[in-house]
Formats: sequence, C-alpha cells, structure tokens
Amino acid sequence: MARRVFITGLTGFAGSHLAEHLVARGDEVHGLAHEDPPYPYLAAVARDVTVHRGDITRYDDLRAALGGARPDVVVHLAGLAVPALAQRDPRSAVSVNVLGAATLIAVLAEHPRTPVVAASSAHVYGTPDGAPLTEDAPLRPQGVYAATKVAAEALFRELGARGTHPVTILRPANQLGPRQHRALAASQFARQIAEAEAGQAEAVVRHGPLDAERDFIDVRDMAKAYAAAAELGEAATYNVGSGRPVAIRVILETLVGFARVPIRTELDPARGAAGRSRVALDATRFRQKTGWSPRIGLEESLRDTLDFWRAAIHELAGAGGRRPPTIA
Repeated sequence: MARRVFITGLTGFAGSHLAEHLVARGDEVHGLAHEDPPYPYLAAVARDVTVHRGDITRYDDLRAALGGARPDVVVHLAGLAVPALAQRDPRSAVSVNVLGAATLIAVLAEHPRTPVVAASSAHVYGTPDGAPLTEDAPLRPQGVYAATKVAAEALFRELGARGTHPVTILRPANQLGPRQHRALAASQFARQIAEAEAGQAEAVVRHGPLDAERDFIDVRDMAKAYAAAAELGEAATYNVGSGRPVAIRVILETLVGFARVPIRTELDPARGAAGRSRVALDATRFRQKTGWSPRIGLEESLRDTLDFWRAAIHELAGAGGRRPPTIA
C-alpha cells in the first residue's frame, strides 16, 4: 500500500537514494531541503517528489512543511554527517544534529501517532572492545559528531517513551556509494583518482592512516533499510550493517585497482592520526525483524562511487571550471 513519506535531508546523499527507492515502489515522497534549487541528486525523480524549502532548526519552517505534506511516516536524515567537519565546527554540528532533532520533535506534537524513523550512526559506539557489536553494546562517543548522535538518540527515545509516536532508531554502518560527501575517505580517494584520469591533477592519492577497520554498506542498501524500518511503527533501536570489518587500506587499494591510469599513493600526516580500531555491527535483530539484507557488494559500491566522480569531473570540465552542484 502506497504511503506518504516525509524525508528530512531529502536532497542529500542518503535522502536522495531513499527518495528514488520510495518512488520506485509507488510511495508519495515529500521532504525538506535547506538549499535552493536545482537539486541535482533528485534529478531522476524530480517530477515525483515534493520539495519543501526550510531549515531543520526553524520551527515555523518545519511546521509549514509537515503541515503541507501530512505524512504517514517521517524519516529523519537531515544532519551534519561528516565527523571531521563536526569536529571543526561543533556549534553547527550541535545546532543541526541536536537542535534539528528537537525542533522536529516539537513539531510532531501536531502530528500524533505519526511513526518516525531516525538515523543515528555506528559512531555512537566509539572504539569498542570487540566486534561485531549488538545494540546492547555501551555507547562511548568519541568526538563531536558521535556526541551529537547520542544526544539526538536520547531525544527521540524520550519521544517514543511518551507513547505518542512510534520511533525506530537505526544505527547505520559506514555508507558508500554515489553522491557520498567529498570529505569522506572513499569519496575523497575516488575524486583524486577521477581528477588524475582527467589530467586535472597529479596521479597520486594522498591519504591518512589506513589501518582502521570499519563496517561498510552501500547507501542504496541503507535506503531499503530505512524503507523497511518505516513499515515497523515501533519503538526500537537497530544496527544496520554487514557485520564484516574492512580496512580502509582495502578501500583505497580497490579503488586504485579500478583506475584507468597508473596511480601511486602517498601518506599525508596532516590527514589524521594512526589507529587500529575495529568496528563491525551485528544486524541480526534488524534482519530477523524485516528480512532486510545488504545486496550490493563492496567492489560494486566502490566502482559506482568512482564512476560518480568521473561523471562529476567531466561535468566540471564542461562547466569551464565552475563547480557544478553535483560536486558542491
């Protein structure tokens, strides 16, 4: 049965992929966008989604958007999602990730019983003692971004405890795929390779330490997880991941292997401190509850990320050096 779904962060990395998935299955999609059009990530579904302009931290903006959409379910994805940027600008991170959540919760008082799916992060676990992690593992946030996600979780959990709205919180593993923010590792590597292939940069990928191991899933698989969670209508918290830790080194080596020109790699000490932490998520509970499982493998996800950057760099060249919105 088709539903009316409202997505905060509609025009971003995860939000745009979720919109495509929902449109494909016949849902009516509305969402909040903080920026002016055009919305390049929504190009494939531009005629099928309704975009409401507004700031996630402004009560009146959200009230107007939700009032116009009258959704059957809300999926909250809006946020500052790059840990390094959050660390550099903690006030913005707290404003968007925590105040934004609080503002949405306040507006939802006018929409009783509307289910909510809220995006958290595997970062809430910090550096764990072992892996894979279940939802019962202690929360040990390290850094501003993780702290804001723990705070937002607490706000949404309190909303769920009131009994007025079923709130499902998802803690995703690290996501890969087309449209990933250019400051995150896989996208950063892919962009450097695409620039080298286009003759716009030296044929070298500069990187930080590569020993850390993380759980990775494709953003399109994560979109299906959000859609599955939207059907639950229950107060619960679930991990969503592959359960398999992968070293950042493997991400880089795989992308370099896809390059069309010889690429060398070079450690840049300015790109973070060395670490050997290992994080993987046990998503058994979510799989059993929904039947969800990841379908897109690591190599396919990385190849598609690189192809996205190849297209974006080509677009940049066609724009005469002016940065197009796809690589803003």
